[in-house]
Amino acid sequence: MKKILFLLLPSLLLASCAGVGSSNTKRLLSASGFQPKQPQTEKQTELYDAMEPYKLYNKEIDGKMLYGYKDPEQGVVYVGGPKEHEQYQKYAVEQQLAQDQRVAAEMQMEAAYGWGSWGPYGRGYRRGFY
Repeated sequence: MKKILFLLLPSLLLASCAGVGSSNTKRLLSASGFQPKQPQTEKQTELYDAMEPYKLYNKEIDGKMLYGYKDPEQGVVYVGGPKEHEQYQKYAVEQQLAQDQRVAAEMQMEAAYGWGSWGPYGRGYRRGFY
């Protein structure tokens, strides 16, 4: 039983990471003003089926730039224009900066405590032996 769990754990972790990334992108797109649209016509369904999931596309239609992001879980495409795309990029950069600052703060805290990559007890520590 433990062997099965040990073998399945990495795949479960990778699957959960993929889901977190796509849901975060959907939140950013929604906050930026992208609208979820379901394919209505046969042509739209054809285009939807041809799209790779979880990828942001851009296409010029009738002289107007449109952006789309396929979400197969909900069966929709998040659609927005240049204004929404610019806002999405701004939110994505802000989020990345916040994450970088958080990581830097964690590293500073570890350095302040004198912890290295081996944790608070150092490399040779083993529970119960010292």
